[in-house]
Amino acid sequence: MRGYHDIGGDPAGPVPKTELDWVGWEKRVEAIRNLLGDSTRRVISLDELRRGFESFGAEKYKKLSFYRRRIEAMIDILEEKGVLTRAELDAKVEGMFPPEAAG
Repeated sequence: MRGYHDIGGDPAGPVPKTELDWVGWEKRVEAIRNLLGDSTRRVISLDELRRGFESFGAEKYKKLSFYRRRIEAMIDILEEKGVLTRAELDAKVEGMFPPEAAG
């Protein structure tokens, strides 16, 4: 049985063959993934990452972009493993960008 994430063989038209520029946050997501999957640390394996985003459910999976799926899966797995909680991460990020900086 095919999962909602398995789109291989579906009619989708031609694949564009153009290089896309990475947005800054996408580069950071890839760098974090590389650090977490580094052979000396191996906090998150590629198999775990794939399981992570393939378990989102069809609606969430289709709503998120590729790199957004990756970061969400990494957060879920780190939370599963007791490395951090989403609340801790949210608090840290909020501290990096205080509300007065946005104005």
